[in-house]
Amino acid sequence: MSANHSLILFAGDMTSQLPSVFSCFGYRMTGTVEVAKGLPQIWEYTNWPRRSRPHNIVHKAVLYNGTWTAILDREMTMILNQEICIACASQFNTKIFGYMIESVSGTCALYLYSPEKVRGLNIQNFEILEDFGEPLPQEAGITTEEMLADGAMRISRRIGFSDSLFAHPTSKVLVVGMEDPTRTQTHQQNRQPTHNPNKHAKVAPPSHRIEKPWWKLW
Repeated sequence: MSANHSLILFAGDMTSQLPSVFSCFGYRMTGTVEVAKGLPQIWEYTNWPRRSRPHNIVHKAVLYNGTWTAILDREMTMILNQEICIACASQFNTKIFGYMIESVSGTCALYLYSPEKVRGLNIQNFEILEDFGEPLPQEAGITTEEMLADGAMRISRRIGFSDSLFAHPTSKVLVVGMEDPTRTQTHQQNRQPTHNPNKHAKVAPPSHRIEKPWWKLW
């Protein structure tokens, strides 16, 4: 799998509780559940924006391997929302582990909640911004440089879930469509007609500020 993705793992089988799980993170399932086979189809189904689908709908791939229920989070935000992860782990009385990685920008994060935060490691722009709790036993022998390459994925495999399972031909990968309230709000704002009662007023020069995901602090 590409070193530019995020996985969030829930201990146990959460497939029958997906509406409640996603509701924890502010998503509302639209009732669309598909089965994807192989990485090309998974990437196609979870891409945003997806062809012929509303722009406020995102898709997550879900796979249960007998130990963990894994969610492929292409938006790379779920595991980083610490308050929600703690609340969700407490609500379902389960452990939550996850990581996100974007190798090109030198960004990697991994967290374990049980239900309180047990471990937190956040590297941004090749610098460690957070190093909370004792390193997990599964982190042994993995350097910071390796963490930004495939270290987080190796830790996940040691914990009991391999990302390669998404590509296995026998895996039943569910792709769940859901409304993202943030995208819904943006979509509604973009559809509103613009009305400028003072159209001759001077307009300030456009800002060159670059919008970034909230987890990028640099």
